[in-house]
Amino acid sequence: MPGLSARYSTRADGAVNSVQVELRQWDTDVREQQERRSVAERREQLIEAAINVVASEGIVGTTTRRITDEAGLALGAFHYAFDSKNDLLRAVIDRFSEGIEYVLTQSVGEDTRDLRDFAERVIHGFWEFIEATPDLQLAQYELTVHALRDPDLVDLAQFQYERMARAVMLVLAHVPGVPDGQEREDLARYFAATMDGLILQHVVQRDPAAARRRLQLYITSLGAIADAYGPDVDPNPDPTRP
Repeated sequence: MPGLSARYSTRADGAVNSVQVELRQWDTDVREQQERRSVAERREQLIEAAINVVASEGIVGTTTRRITDEAGLALGAFHYAFDSKNDLLRAVIDRFSEGIEYVLTQSVGEDTRDLRDFAERVIHGFWEFIEATPDLQLAQYELTVHALRDPDLVDLAQFQYERMARAVMLVLAHVPGVPDGQEREDLARYFAATMDGLILQHVVQRDPAAARRRLQLYITSLGAIADAYGPDVDPNPDPTRP
């Protein structure tokens, strides 16, 4: 009987070992999932904190220590989420671009009639966001200038403006009467560039009434462009005809 007992004991030990291996693997998987989730949460905390710090203290005051303090995290937690401060700033600029795209797409409806109607809806809708976030707008300009002066970030500044132009182009694609191709791209870039200047002037001057007057002038100018793209206008005029 000792031999039989030994065999049962061996089998039992093997089963226990197998269960222990499976439990260790399960524990490892759970820890990895928690770690991934934790890193994602830390990234989000740090991005939001960096936006707050840049908006309130400017790019000069945006140190990794100040960002982690704002996020309520230990300084060592920063490098679990980002490789460097520039890596975090890339994420911040990308977040700004996402916000602009969202506001633009939410400002235009499916029943938009023409370019003039588009201008009224988008510009006024977008401007409400601008007026509510002047410090955030200043932070965005600071980050853009900072990126242009940093060889490691200059491509991101360019990408930011490309992304905005593309977002406007996508919205314009749903506006009746707006041409496609190069004309649509030029119109989108004109829209983005003019809004950029109006926003910067507003951030400097902080005069809402004056800003609204200039906005109305801009909408009027877009109305003239809308007339140029009207249904009676030949999209391919003969340059030899008087």
